[in-house]
Amino acid sequence: PVEMIINPNSILPQRCLQRIMRAFCILIASSFFLCLPGSAGAQSITDEAQRIYEVSHPRVVQIQVIDLATGKKTSIGSGFQFTAQGHIATNFHVVSEAVHAPQRFRIESLRHDGAVGLVDLLDIDVVHDLAIVLSRDSGGSSLSLGHSQLSKGTRLFAMGNPFDLGMTVMEGIYNGLMEDSFYRKILFSGSLNLGMSGGPAFNRVGEVIGVNVSTAGNEVSFLVPVEYLKDLYDNLIQSSGQAPRWEERIKHQIMANQEDHMKKLLAVKWETLEVGDAMVPGELLNVFKCWGKSEDKESELYNYAYINCATSDEIFLSSSLSTGQVLFQYYWMTSKGLNPIRFYHLYENHFRYPHPYENAEEDDVTNFRCDNNFVDVNGRDMKVLWCARNYKRYPALYDINLSMALVDRQDRGLLVEVVALGLGKQNAIDFIRK
Repeated sequence: PVEMIINPNSILPQRCLQRIMRAFCILIASSFFLCLPGSAGAQSITDEAQRIYEVSHPRVVQIQVIDLATGKKTSIGSGFQFTAQGHIATNFHVVSEAVHAPQRFRIESLRHDGAVGLVDLLDIDVVHDLAIVLSRDSGGSSLSLGHSQLSKGTRLFAMGNPFDLGMTVMEGIYNGLMEDSFYRKILFSGSLNLGMSGGPAFNRVGEVIGVNVSTAGNEVSFLVPVEYLKDLYDNLIQSSGQAPRWEERIKHQIMANQEDHMKKLLAVKWETLEVGDAMVPGELLNVFKCWGKSEDKESELYNYAYINCATSDEIFLSSSLSTGQVLFQYYWMTSKGLNPIRFYHLYENHFRYPHPYENAEEDDVTNFRCDNNFVDVNGRDMKVLWCARNYKRYPALYDINLSMALVDRQDRGLLVEVVALGLGKQNAIDFIRK
């Protein structure tokens, strides 16, 4: 029929040709619309998510932390059963209140059929934000654990209970493991929302490849690779079965983690950056990202160059305290006609003193204790302020803050600030000294 329509010598009547043409156009248009998102042509994608949901949702639960004084939930997240014995995985940050104050909180699971059950906390991994709890009244079927070594572009399916609205499945894309990070995570191009933390992320055959953990918005989310859950479960099985003292467990994990990272930082030769007249440390390892900015304040008679370098990772300890970050910044300022008094006043305003209990609460840390002096650095005089504070629950850990200012010029200067969270005393001293 197509050949007959386009053949000028066709012997078909004109009306017949018109009907054939109309039918043919409808066929072509129908084929086009079948390929549009949301049409029947996209049915295979929709059905894939539906299949994952139908098979998996009976083993995915909501995790609730209940305030014993009120009997009401104080925080929620998600979890999933991964053994026939009733072991459920979730995030540490979901159950952290019950870890820190078991006398005030209990943990419950809410299943797909509305059944509520008590669970017991068995083990935690604060570095990778994982926890394993055991249901008191559930066994039976469980989800299969796969692996996180996938190809970029692989479709994933994350499940959880966002905003306490009910169990939901989200499609997204696997975009690799974040290697330039202290704490390896999967970059998931999909929407994770509050309440989905601790839920499973599946490959297309329904195996768990990661655990929902956080989001940066705009479909930039992160998963904990399932291998860390396997390691935590293996350690649990090999342990004596006695519930650990959680503060000791957390301290041990943080200390081991910072020892490993500081060993790497102190072992390598640091690259340098040029800031004004100074050469300063740059991206110490590939886990640091540096950003810069400069500005010429013509009307205010000075200019500056600014560089900020930091790790993007942190370890959640409580709703008021995170740790594990390292950042440092440089500020080079040059006068363009300011008298020395005005320049010094402007310069001094940029010298930073740490505020009491910043980024923490009084129950978490001591106040900063500081010492300051003038120090010779390569024949140049610098004012140095060195501050440290303890973690009250983990007294072997410190937050440190170092501020430095070049003070031997009247028209220019370099300001330096270094912050490192959750270090042992010797590592803190060695890092600042280097």
